[in-house]
Amino acid sequence: MPSMGCCCRPLPIMAVQPIISIALVNMHRRNAATHVLLNSDEHTNLFLIQEPWFDTIGTARLDSACQGVDILGGVASPGWEVLYPAIPKGGQAKVMAYARKQAPTPHNKTPFTTIPHLDISAHPCLQVLDVVLDTGTWHIINFYCDVKDKSSLQALLTLDIDAATPTLVVGDFNTHSPSWSPPTIPCST
Repeated sequence: MPSMGCCCRPLPIMAVQPIISIALVNMHRRNAATHVLLNSDEHTNLFLIQEPWFDTIGTARLDSACQGVDILGGVASPGWEVLYPAIPKGGQAKVMAYARKQAPTPHNKTPFTTIPHLDISAHPCLQVLDVVLDTGTWHIINFYCDVKDKSSLQALLTLDIDAATPTLVVGDFNTHSPSWSPPTIPCST
């Protein structure tokens, strides 16, 4: 009778798709909390922020304004690249993204590149990013449903993106808002 021993062969090494860690959070416009998040996290590659802190980060000289003009922006941190949505002059960013800065090495090249697409959406509540991996490109849509701005939800629902590109839609949809309910149905408590 033949032996029923174990046949151990090494498994072929397969190319592994890099894994990127994506997190989203509504920061409720808190500066200090955003600094803590960016400076303490060690595992996330991409933060998608709704209601980011967005305020004065500097002053620009302007001949017609003796006190200068405020420069607006979000929290900056040395390990992170700040990605802004389209912001109208004097407006507020309602979403932002932070991509971890990664130094490529000969043995470990950067696993992804993040490219903001201001050409697809010009709304401050909507941010379209391309995340480029070795094997292809993904769209990531970062959204904040601002219940005080009726155009935010409309901007998301009328977004024209390539259906052939894998797309991840994330955000704070404020589903408690009556704007999600049909007019003939009473709001849920």
